[in-house]
Amino acid sequence: MRTIILSLLMTLSSAMSFAYADDIAEIAHLRETADSLHSIGRTDSAAIVGEQAILLADKCGDPTQIVGTNAAQGVFLRSLGRIDEALQRYEDALAIITSGKFRENPDQEAIEEIASLYINLSVLNLDMQNKDEAGRNAVLAGDWIAKSDDTELKGVIYGVVGSVLTGCGDIDRALKYQDLAYRNSLESGSSDAAFRAAAYTMLLSDRSGDKAAAESWRQKCLSLMPQISSMTSKMAYYQAECSICLKNNDNRGAIIWFDKILGLEGIDNLPFVKFDCYNNMHLAYSELGDYQNAYKTLLQSNVMRDSLWAQEKAESLRDLTIKYETKETQLALAQSEAKRAGTLMWLFAALAVLLIGAVIFIVYATRQKRRRMQREMEFAKIRADIGRQLTQQYIEGLESERRRMAGELHDGVCNDLLAIQMNIKAGKSADSTASMIDACRESVRRISHELMPPEFSYASLDEVVRFFVAKQADANNGKIDFSYDSSAVDADWSEVPDATALEVYRIVQEATGNAVKHSGADEIKVILTLTKEKLEAAVSDNGIYRQKTPAGKKGVGLDSIRRRANAIGGAVSVEAGESGGTHVKLTVIL
Repeated sequence: MRTIILSLLMTLSSAMSFAYADDIAEIAHLRETADSLHSIGRTDSAAIVGEQAILLADKCGDPTQIVGTNAAQGVFLRSLGRIDEALQRYEDALAIITSGKFRENPDQEAIEEIASLYINLSVLNLDMQNKDEAGRNAVLAGDWIAKSDDTELKGVIYGVVGSVLTGCGDIDRALKYQDLAYRNSLESGSSDAAFRAAAYTMLLSDRSGDKAAAESWRQKCLSLMPQISSMTSKMAYYQAECSICLKNNDNRGAIIWFDKILGLEGIDNLPFVKFDCYNNMHLAYSELGDYQNAYKTLLQSNVMRDSLWAQEKAESLRDLTIKYETKETQLALAQSEAKRAGTLMWLFAALAVLLIGAVIFIVYATRQKRRRMQREMEFAKIRADIGRQLTQQYIEGLESERRRMAGELHDGVCNDLLAIQMNIKAGKSADSTASMIDACRESVRRISHELMPPEFSYASLDEVVRFFVAKQADANNGKIDFSYDSSAVDADWSEVPDATALEVYRIVQEATGNAVKHSGADEIKVILTLTKEKLEAAVSDNGIYRQKTPAGKKGVGLDSIRRRANAIGGAVSVEAGESGGTHVKLTVIL
């Protein structure tokens, strides 16, 4: 029978493993389908498929899958204008990745989900002109993707981080991340990504005034150019060169690069880029005094604008007639609008961010952050109230115990002493009185033993704790190295009140027991320090606490320590050690 049961359990476990693997595979398929639908503009269908992926991720309980599906669904919902629903999805994803359990030992997939979520937040914060948050999230994305083994993804993420920091005006850090993007892209064999990173770095180096560095990056771009087939990659480089020419008032050079952009295959699918090229080319021609081409390119700009904004067509044509009625008018217009060229770099930087489609962009609204902070404050208040209630219960328990002991003393010891007194007055024999005294002494001893550990009847707090640590060392010989140290400065251990000594002893017991049972430590150190003003007890270990309690329940060890400390007017702190482990410290003002 036992063999049959074990066989059934193994079969059930195997079936559950296969079911879990099937769920993960189905989630991947659903996410791929949703991304494909979104890329072709069927975002409403993508959202429906995305919701199915979320339900399946919740069913299998994999936190990484839950993060990924919620983050992707947030993008679909935001594209559909369902902002409140999108923000809820982002909040669900962030609630998981910011938990200590999720970050304790993240695998590669979890690391990439965290990095992607932070880069999404940075881009969307930049769109909202919240540059401080955009920069902070971009750097967090860079820090997390550094832990990934996927050099191709690292190249993409680093490139977006650099572009976001450029939009935030942080050129120095932007250069650093674009350099990382270039190196990782080369290592992964992604020539297009390396080419784009080199082009952006060339532009940033020129903007920072480092012409030599800009030229060095230009040569890197030219060396990669024969391997580049992507239209968007070539356009990124042409735009960078064009922006540099405009900044240096090289209008002829800028026109050459504008022509290269307009000659790219597939540029007709980017009407706003074409409009921007024509709109700036007529300014360059005007600066050169070539008013015929200035007129021609402005006409092309207006044709593009007519196709993009039909309602402005009549006004554009009127402007065209007025603006180029004479050469003098043309020149005045060119001079007034030439100032706009300085903004071209930032337009290109923003365009570069939008063209990087390898990462899903997600935003976590400031409003939701405030709501979460408010909930955390409410939870902290509730927790404090519960702590006060537990402390009150502990004090009430102490009072109940004191009343019980008082009753025992009154009803037992006092009556025994009265009987002894009456016996003596009656002149009864010494043997009879002695037996009554022995019985009374046993009663007192029993009560005192209920109040204090036996060791306290003949030893000080220092000696009792020293003996306790020694016993623990013997019990864990070969497994845990125990050490104990104590010092009394201008004070005597015997002067510590019994009630205080007992609670300190119990706290040391509890903290040491927690370290032995739950931390996996191989070193535990106990230190007692006594002065005239205060008593300090510290228990340190080098372990890692991984104890798991049932859902909805909480360990009682630390609560017990805090209640005991409160009972004697002490304070307890629990901190992580500098090199790992945990440090529990009790301070009691005497």
